[in-house]
Amino acid sequence: MREREIREQVLPQVDPGEQEGGQGSADKRERFKLLRRSARGVGWLLASPAEWFGIKSIRAGASSISQTYGDIRKPRSRDRRFKTQDNRVFDMVGTAFAYGITIEELERRFAARRRQTALLAYGLFGLGCVLVLAWVCVAVRTVSDGGRVVLLLQFLPFLALFYLLSFYQALINFQIRMGRAASWLEYISAEKEFLPR
Repeated sequence: MREREIREQVLPQVDPGEQEGGQGSADKRERFKLLRRSARGVGWLLASPAEWFGIKSIRAGASSISQTYGDIRKPRSRDRRFKTQDNRVFDMVGTAFAYGITIEELERRFAARRRQTALLAYGLFGLGCVLVLAWVCVAVRTVSDGGRVVLLLQFLPFLALFYLLSFYQALINFQIRMGRAASWLEYISAEKEFLPR
């Protein structure tokens, strides 16, 4: 009952004669349109002062400008992969261009990396040999045969780690010296130039 009373107060009373499409209904519709437009125009008075100045749109614009500026200033990512030709020979010109350096600078970096890999290969191989000697000393002092097997299993991961890292550094050294991407089988089967330098 209460809802019906509210509806009757809010909604305008429409005369059945006017519903049929008479001139009076068109006039009422025009008056309501005019009233709605007027209320919309004055509605900004009910808004907060921040909305009066358009803070929301200013923030959105500033955020958009900041994002665009950040995208412009951000350095472009370069393709850092090493370039090779079809026959797996190093493409010095393409790689130097991708890194943004000269070919002479790239050759200097190659020479430094070759020395570094040789040093690492010998150092890691030496550490692996020291670890084998340490295992032998401990195994000789161990009394039971079962204890020696346990010691071997404890040392085995470290031995494998040092020898594999040494082999990997030697392979990189070999690839730099040959000037092409050689596989580990090619490195093992090389008759000369096997030792890193």
